[in-house]
Amino acid sequence: MQAILFDIDGVIYQQGAIIDGAAETLKWLRQQQIPYLFVSNATTLSREQISARLNSSEIPCSPDQILTPAVAARDWIASHPGKKMAVFVPDAIRHEFDDVVSFNDKEAQGVIIGDLGANWNYFILNRAFRILMKSPDTLLMGLGMSRFQADEQGLQLDAGPFVKALEFASNKSALVMGKPASSFFQQALNHLGVKPEQALMVGDDLMSDVMAAKNCGIHGCLVRTGKYQRQDELGVIKPEFIIDSIKDLPGLWMEGQLAKVS
Repeated sequence: MQAILFDIDGVIYQQGAIIDGAAETLKWLRQQQIPYLFVSNATTLSREQISARLNSSEIPCSPDQILTPAVAARDWIASHPGKKMAVFVPDAIRHEFDDVVSFNDKEAQGVIIGDLGANWNYFILNRAFRILMKSPDTLLMGLGMSRFQADEQGLQLDAGPFVKALEFASNKSALVMGKPASSFFQQALNHLGVKPEQALMVGDDLMSDVMAAKNCGIHGCLVRTGKYQRQDELGVIKPEFIIDSIKDLPGLWMEGQLAKVS
């Protein structure tokens, strides 16, 4: 393997605090000149905010080293001129769409759904539903399909359940920008300039990180931090590789291969 894709929350951070050994692991990768990219389904923070957070944790990072669903969605819209979308995203990332999106519901030809967290309510969800029902051609775009995330208060619903609700109500299939969509992983590979079999995805979400990467031909490594749960190792679907945390990655890399899960 020649390059690494890292999830952030649950791999680099746990409940808001940097995971022990994370900064040292990233430093080792830079010293070894092993390229890596942060791929996050976060839709509550901009790339600039994520970059600032990493830099404050002694992990040098520019916004260009971070791929988020908002960036993928913006690029898709830019490649489809004239497509007017209504956005349902946090204020922190709204600027990503300023030059490519219309905020007029009457003109909207689709909706973009992000993680509004506690700001979701019936009226906002129904507003998105009404836009989708205007025409058979309206587009439902989801910024990631993660089921839940973990923060200081415990497990929290992510954007996926709300996208699924709109899929059910509108009878439309969502175009997903973010994990687990294969197009998102391909965009990450293109950024690093490697083939799927040359990359390793390190994440704490068995389905959206590890197995989704595997479905694209990318090696997957599950960490026992973040949203990891013991049943992730007990089901029929098993990760290709598993480590206790990101701090164990350099040792396994130096062995020439990651220890396979039996």
